[in-house]
Amino acid sequence: MSEGAYPDIEAMVAFLDAEASALSDQGGSLAWGIFRRGGPTRSANADVPYRIASMTKSFTAAAIGLLAEDGLDLDRPFGRLVPELADTAIADRTCRQALTMGTGFTKDDPWADRMESMTPDELIAWLRRGAVATAPADTGYEYSNLGYAVLGMVAETVTGRTFTELVCTDILGPLGLTRTGFDHTDFPDLAPGIRVDLDGGLHPAELTGPGVFSPIGGMISTVDDIGTWMSAHLDALDDLEAEPGTLRHVLTGNQQGRRLMESQRSKHHTETLIYGYGLETRLDSRFGRVVCHSGGYPGYGSHMRWFPELGLSIVVLGNTTYYPAQRSVQNAVDAGWAAAIGTPDLALDRSTTSAPVPRYEAQPAQIQTVLAAANLVTDFDEAVADEIFSMNMDLDEPRVERRQRFARWARDHGLASGDAFSGEQLVMSSPLRGTVTVPADEAQTDPATITVGLNHLGQVQAITLGG
Repeated sequence: MSEGAYPDIEAMVAFLDAEASALSDQGGSLAWGIFRRGGPTRSANADVPYRIASMTKSFTAAAIGLLAEDGLDLDRPFGRLVPELADTAIADRTCRQALTMGTGFTKDDPWADRMESMTPDELIAWLRRGAVATAPADTGYEYSNLGYAVLGMVAETVTGRTFTELVCTDILGPLGLTRTGFDHTDFPDLAPGIRVDLDGGLHPAELTGPGVFSPIGGMISTVDDIGTWMSAHLDALDDLEAEPGTLRHVLTGNQQGRRLMESQRSKHHTETLIYGYGLETRLDSRFGRVVCHSGGYPGYGSHMRWFPELGLSIVVLGNTTYYPAQRSVQNAVDAGWAAAIGTPDLALDRSTTSAPVPRYEAQPAQIQTVLAAANLVTDFDEAVADEIFSMNMDLDEPRVERRQRFARWARDHGLASGDAFSGEQLVMSSPLRGTVTVPADEAQTDPATITVGLNHLGQVQAITLGG
């Protein structure tokens, strides 16, 4: 068979069934669907609603696209579209930059994932405290939830309608997505979000309500409804003469790649990843164009992907915190492709090269905060944590569990209580992200790392242990 072979559906189903079983053993649940034009749907839990997290961004981009068709200038600065933003650091950024992840405001998970219910006034006050960009606008790809929250504010300002009402009325209604929305109280059968602790214990994830950060990831939906959403995009690509002003015309434009993200390569294929408007486009040597988006949230993880040349689409929804749905979809497709070309045991070992992004230099206060956070791993100080932690930190992992995890990791890597890290061990990859490298001992093949992420105000939003 050729490299472009149609993936073997049964191999994909078998892989997803195994993923569902593994997640069930952990205490969670998986919903998935494989949709083929002209063929039967294969699915599990297809009518169970899950939070779809950042897959919401495709709906936000569609709403902004409809407003652009009606006259919204995507290149008009935020500060002129929303006057209250005029004296903030994001005032000179634009809708087009936000849509394509080009504002220069960097990745703000997991802080932003806890901000859904914040009001516009609260966000404006927060920005006025001095939000920090990590790069000039339009100099590269920087995934940013903040930009999509501001897009929602723009939509409300120019229409006088709430963002959620706009999406529900102008997008969900016409497409018949009756099991999709923003308010969890409308979904009594919502799959419960779960946090799994270090020892495998299960904890219910907090449910948040609609607010200024809903445009980044606040939507709830089902496999069946997302199947319809994916089909609408496939139909749009088939209708290149769609009338301007229509949703179909908008969806066609949203699937065009606009900002280079990275390239991936294995011995058997290559992929080029480009961000469009609320969607990611991949040029895959096996399948041609691929369109997709992932989502991660406290209690949930999701991914949708479709293949225009194949008339194939797939979605996976899980209900544990940041469930790796993208990996599940990618591995399922790889398994289907390997089976189709007659080598079912073939595994694709990908290497990744990110598009270069110029970044501002880190300031002393940012460097000191990263080092202080890294030193908590070997010497946890409650007062220091109180001072530097963003509000999401204790919600994502209670202090007692975090301290236990830090202590186990330090012990496993030969670190003693009170061992301190210095600036010589720190590399700042951006003003808001730094990694401390711990020299490897004789039993290790790779050095251990502590990576600290800061939010836009320089507060600690994540401490990740590696190695």
